[in-house]
Amino acid sequence: MQKDIGSVMGLYPTPATVVGVKDGDKVNFLVIAHVGVVDHGHLLVSIDKAHEMTDAIIKKTGELSVSLINEDMLVRADYCGIAKGADTDKSVVFKHHFGELENAPIIDEAPVSMACKVIDQIEVGNFTNYILKPEHTYVQEECLNERGKIDYEKANPVLFEFQSAQYLSVGKVIGRCWVEGKSYV
Repeated sequence: MQKDIGSVMGLYPTPATVVGVKDGDKVNFLVIAHVGVVDHGHLLVSIDKAHEMTDAIIKKTGELSVSLINEDMLVRADYCGIAKGADTDKSVVFKHHFGELENAPIIDEAPVSMACKVIDQIEVGNFTNYILKPEHTYVQEECLNERGKIDYEKANPVLFEFQSAQYLSVGKVIGRCWVEGKSYV
């Protein structure tokens, strides 16, 4: 039997990501786990307005990177959510480079990084929700399968679960989409 626990967001866990921005010479990283797929070619990141500097840079430049993190990156990523960019130089937390988008720092060790352009923004409560188009996606070669697609078991992205404020790891593959259901009939 199910129990009604009230108006609780039940779509966690979500991927933990690090958003990278650049304004002039200043690079900043911020851990963001309020992310989602909008359609097959667009994603959403939702940034709390308390992160004023990152929010302002995204509004100014219209570019950012979104990187999946793995367990090896977790401590540094979590630090990027604790330390305020206005008071701390977080550009040294991750080695990074720039691809085609000059304001989207790509984390060298991230299993997957997307250099994105903002195509829309929506204010909801204390959050700015950015709809993004990934212009370039960079993947560690060892995280690609034989068809050149991202293998998420190898990428091993960290997940964020809000209700218990904890990070989780991705499990093993348990089935194939559009195949498992065929056995139902």
